[in-house]
Amino acid sequence: MNNATNTQQSKLPDHYKGAAAALLSAFLFGFIPILAVSAYKKGITVMTFHFMRFIIASIALFCLLYFQKGHQVVMVGKKNFLQLFVLGGILFTLTSFSYFSSFQYIPASMAALIFYSYPALVAIGSLYVNKEPLTTKIILSITLSTVGLIFLSGKIDASVSMKGVLLAGFAALSYTSYILYGNSLMKKTPYQVVVAFVCFFSAVSFFIVGKATHNLILPHTTSTWLLFCIISLVSLSGFLAFFLGVKLTTPSIAAILSMAEPLVTVVLSLLIFKEYLTILQYLGGILVLAGSFLALKACALR
Repeated sequence: MNNATNTQQSKLPDHYKGAAAALLSAFLFGFIPILAVSAYKKGITVMTFHFMRFIIASIALFCLLYFQKGHQVVMVGKKNFLQLFVLGGILFTLTSFSYFSSFQYIPASMAALIFYSYPALVAIGSLYVNKEPLTTKIILSITLSTVGLIFLSGKIDASVSMKGVLLAGFAALSYTSYILYGNSLMKKTPYQVVVAFVCFFSAVSFFIVGKATHNLILPHTTSTWLLFCIISLVSLSGFLAFFLGVKLTTPSIAAILSMAEPLVTVVLSLLIFKEYLTILQYLGGILVLAGSFLALKACALR
């Protein structure tokens, strides 16, 4: 009995580290929309934005892994190579493309609300795929965070494009598959290697689509290259932190804690662009934080 108790206590620090990593990921990814606005103001297209952030991130991480582990880092086997291609080149690319494309048809706030249904989808998927119990705390944390996001999004235009809704919904489904599939791959592949291949295959996909649609224009100024280096560093750190969070906690908890991401974006917009929040939006922020706190409590009980 004591041995079981000691074993459970020894696992708690890893869970807390995983929760902290997932929150760090949300904080870092919350910067991406702000950085994207800066890139778009420089005339950068969406395809160029994604290609540059992923190609620089993958090169940097592959170089780091090479110096740490040698050429074995890319020796993942044919089957695993194909699985990593599906994860990064298909699932994550579809998520990014669908989510950012939905902004063209529906307000970004509505797209975010639909997209951030993925934590609930991940929790349901984990129930069947990973046999992860759907506890009361998990359900309540998802509910609080979702209501918080509704308040945080502010007033939404009543006119709705079904195409935009479907694109945002598809992004939520593909991201759910991405998280669950990535969790299964990390059981046999280090999460750093998974992130490196995800970034690489995503870059390849956006390069092909960008070239085919003539929307890929490489930056020509030093300041733009510097901006992309910053974007890539933030993205890479966010990816590593998120997958570490999934590895040390569970897909459901990491996904719920990621719902703090739009809260970070709103706060940054408030500080940088001098935007203002209504009372309901402040309440929404509090509810998102409350949902994250409940997820942390659920993490502690694992």
